[in-house]
Amino acid sequence: MRHFAQNTSAPGTVLSGQVSVDLSAISDNVRRLRELSPARHFMAVVKGNAYGHGLVDVAHAALAAGADWLGTAQLTEAIILRRAGITAPVLSWLYLASASSDVIREAVENDVDMSVGSVAQLDVVAGAAREVGRSAAIHLELDSGLSRGGARMEDWPELIAAARKAELNGSLGVRGVWTHLAWADVPAHPANAAAVAAFEDAVRQAREAGLEPELSHVSSSANILDRPEFAFDMVRAGLAIYGLAPADHLDPAEFGLRPALTVTAPVVLVKKVPAGTGVSYEHQAITHESRYLGLIPLGYADGIPKGISGRSIVQLGGRRVPVIGKVCMDQFMVDLGPETGGVRVGDTAVLFGDPDTGAASADEWGSAIGSHGDEIINRIAPRLPRAYECPDYQDSPEGAPHVP
Repeated sequence: MRHFAQNTSAPGTVLSGQVSVDLSAISDNVRRLRELSPARHFMAVVKGNAYGHGLVDVAHAALAAGADWLGTAQLTEAIILRRAGITAPVLSWLYLASASSDVIREAVENDVDMSVGSVAQLDVVAGAAREVGRSAAIHLELDSGLSRGGARMEDWPELIAAARKAELNGSLGVRGVWTHLAWADVPAHPANAAAVAAFEDAVRQAREAGLEPELSHVSSSANILDRPEFAFDMVRAGLAIYGLAPADHLDPAEFGLRPALTVTAPVVLVKKVPAGTGVSYEHQAITHESRYLGLIPLGYADGIPKGISGRSIVQLGGRRVPVIGKVCMDQFMVDLGPETGGVRVGDTAVLFGDPDTGAASADEWGSAIGSHGDEIINRIAPRLPRAYECPDYQDSPEGAPHVP
């Protein structure tokens, strides 16, 4: 294994904490998910800086492990991948459709596939393609019930007619048709089958209009694990490649998946306080006996949720200790108990990571605040340095690690 760091702090500063990313876990998760899916193509979704894990590094690891597509929400992230030398197909689906958009023109120039869910979007992308003198690859998006992006079924005939016209004049090529399920994280919900049936009808209409999309795709992580019949030509794996649960009833470990991200921080102070001591703002916690407190130099500015107070969720000194008092902007306290338990300044606290090591998982943190693990990993601040543990990349030109 090879290790390297990214986003390190300035020389001479003391690190408040660190985000460790195990790229071998991501690689193994991609391989496992590919085994579980009957689809011909596999998209690794790396939106949101790869769910906080690191856009370029995760993209390299996923491609080296067998992913043959990448997905981003923002066009800017897709362009970053291109600038990093990644040539694999990339689909991006969230952008401002403006005739003056330089980023759309740059996306066309860099062979970034774009999602189109309205005639207005289609016209802008086609116009950008004509300006740069090349055809743009698009994926037509159907709104199958999420009421987010995409064309509703009643608007679909107009969209596919406009797409066919653009194909004939050479400005666009329809590479794919896709949708995202409103109940994707509840795979057994009957609305999913209805949405898939509507999607199949939309694909049929597109073909009858003269379009010949190479790819139809519906499935996200939960569907890969629980509704393999929704695979179509390609699946889009997001949370699962990071080892997190894409639905409440799905345990990643049962599918051979493991978390890739660990957040740690040093203990910067240990102090003894007497009974009756108020802890942190507003004294929402008061000691009922003499206690030792440990100070952890991370707070809500680093993405630590205030709702974690009172939870025994930090691993320190071989045990779980509770967060005590309100989480502050840059720090929070843990209750070590009537004795220190051997904890000293400089010891490493594990906030969350791989449960196999005894640490809390990001999913456990999410549950503690009434949310999910994806919110936890995505809120970890960029100011925390990332350290990467890399697998030995094979003979994949896309698999070379990104060295900062």
